[in-house]
Amino acid sequence: MDVDSGPSLMAACYGAGALLSLLLARWSGRLALAVAHLAALSGAVAGVGVSLGVLLGPPGRTLTQPLPVLFPFARLSLSVDGLSAYFLLVISLVAIAAAIYGPAYLRAHSPDAGSARQAAQGLALNVFLGCMAFLCCAGDALTFLFCWEGMTLASYVLVVSDDRDGENARAGLLYMVMAHGGTALLLVAFLALTERAGAFDFAALRAAARALDPATRTTLFFLALGGFAAKAGVVPFHVWLPRAHPAAPSHVSALMSGVMLKVAIYGILRFAFDLLAPVAGPLPFSWGWTVLFVGTTSAVLGVLYALQQHDLKRLLAFHSVENIGIILIGVGLAMILWRQDGAGGALATVALTAALLHTLNHAAFKGLLFLGAGSVLCRTHVRNMEELGGLARRMPWTAGLFLLGAVAISALPPLNGFVSEWLTFQALLGSATRFHGPAGLVIVFSAAMLALTGGLAAACFVKAFGVTFLGRPRTPHAEHATEAPPSMIAGMVWLGALCVALGVAPGYAMRLLDAPTTNLLHGPGASVVVTARGPLVLSTALTSSGTNGTAISMTMVAALLIALAAIAWVLRRGWQPAKRRVAPTWTCGMRPTARFDYTATAFAKPLRLVFEALYHPRREVTRETAGTPYVFRRIHYAGEVVDLAETQIYHRVERDIAALSQAIRAKSTGRIYGYIGFVLGALFVALLLSGLGR
Repeated sequence: MDVDSGPSLMAACYGAGALLSLLLARWSGRLALAVAHLAALSGAVAGVGVSLGVLLGPPGRTLTQPLPVLFPFARLSLSVDGLSAYFLLVISLVAIAAAIYGPAYLRAHSPDAGSARQAAQGLALNVFLGCMAFLCCAGDALTFLFCWEGMTLASYVLVVSDDRDGENARAGLLYMVMAHGGTALLLVAFLALTERAGAFDFAALRAAARALDPATRTTLFFLALGGFAAKAGVVPFHVWLPRAHPAAPSHVSALMSGVMLKVAIYGILRFAFDLLAPVAGPLPFSWGWTVLFVGTTSAVLGVLYALQQHDLKRLLAFHSVENIGIILIGVGLAMILWRQDGAGGALATVALTAALLHTLNHAAFKGLLFLGAGSVLCRTHVRNMEELGGLARRMPWTAGLFLLGAVAISALPPLNGFVSEWLTFQALLGSATRFHGPAGLVIVFSAAMLALTGGLAAACFVKAFGVTFLGRPRTPHAEHATEAPPSMIAGMVWLGALCVALGVAPGYAMRLLDAPTTNLLHGPGASVVVTARGPLVLSTALTSSGTNGTAISMTMVAALLIALAAIAWVLRRGWQPAKRRVAPTWTCGMRPTARFDYTATAFAKPLRLVFEALYHPRREVTRETAGTPYVFRRIHYAGEVVDLAETQIYHRVERDIAALSQAIRAKSTGRIYGYIGFVLGALFVALLLSGLGR
């Protein structure tokens, strides 16, 4: 494929998919869905070609393509540099899996969907993917904001597209409120820059930012950080995420969690290291430390809340909060260390490499897990893990691939999640040697919290996999489940292969990270600091600067694990006992049933007690006796944990707004003269404040 014509090909594919889904729905909704997903697949493949052409091409290559003139005051354009190409690659890789997976899932999950809904889903999917892809390739603020808003609206349509009880509509409304609150902050930041630049293109904004005073520069950064944090689901802006992601179709959940959140990470990197970065010297002190603190908090709270979830997709949504926090730890460290003397530059490269690599890794294993959860949902129509169990025998492909994703997200070798978290630890421990006093303690504390996060994530997915796939079926839904269709399995296999490849031979991925790290840090590329020899090895560039480097061969770790597994299999097959007797498990004379198995509630109970101050658990126990208080016929237990951000922040704001609205309503007299006087008074105050400001 001609890389220079790649963006036009992407636009043609996504545009054709959107239009054809509307036209073909008049004759067949299923045909419209199939064509829409085929067009999305073509656009994603074109996106992979464009991104690889830039990432593996000559150093410093940038594709620039002007767009049609729509406004006399702005020049719209696309500009694909190293950073844009990398995020385009992340988007396109997951989009390929979603496009393969989607048609069969929608037919199985919603067989009664009408043509109108199917047309809306096909249209929204292509608009969603196209807006995300071109947002990362935007060369000006107006194109960025148009794509940002299109991405939000299209994902909203997908969230509410399958609403049978009104819950999805409420989740979509909350998502829209949070997303547009973030968009308002972005508008302020962009308009402040465009007002100084007199233009919308990024080159003009970059030049105008050089003249900003430190206070204005920092204010604009935190406005942008707030806007992007709302979209990324960073604590405390995460409350929409565990509602909207479970409501969407599962392949859309994989895109929202694995890809859409990363678009916000792209925005943070673009603002911090490119548009607002000072010409010389390090970034302002407050930027990196704030991002590091927010990332650490999100990582810990995300995994703690995920541990107490019984809804499989809601559990995965909270883990997105955790992994966005891990990415922000690397981004914050890179901000702190950039342009520092000594080994600071190399450590900044390691930190940014860890963040970017975890961006790709999380997209792969979280997309895989959401697709696995979707396979369970379309065959059982149940998301509550307490009503599942025993699915490994009935859905072996789905169980095996879900287990692969669970191992990857738990940061266990030899899969990809371990690689990027190991690199993050290297950056944290290397940075701790450069700082003393409170700053060093903060970095050490962040490393400790990252270790705690990894352990809790492993415990959470032991629960998720064990309760869902092992044991005995707890309900007829699980007992009569069958394996997912082949196309859904193919989508999962694609992402599972990425998890294995990025884990076993991560050194080869370092070449893909050269362009974005050089583009942002203006220093050595990732493969210079993290050598690309197949195994993952921190290079001697760190050691020569006074920071101890460490080395680990993921290829050898994988080979060792395979050899140990083979030895265990041979020993098991070769050793035959003299006599084998099969008998039911002894349970005090009772026949074992599914009620003997561990439940998700029981598994998480010890941690719920340890972190009771955070969870504020609510319990309700109902006992039904059999005529005497000493004999119980039935005991019903219901419990839930409380999201403190939701109760302590958003519920209070909601109550205050309701009280203010009631007060305004009480003062409403219905007299036109009073309203005119109020408007004139407000106008006078606004003009007075404007005059004082000038």
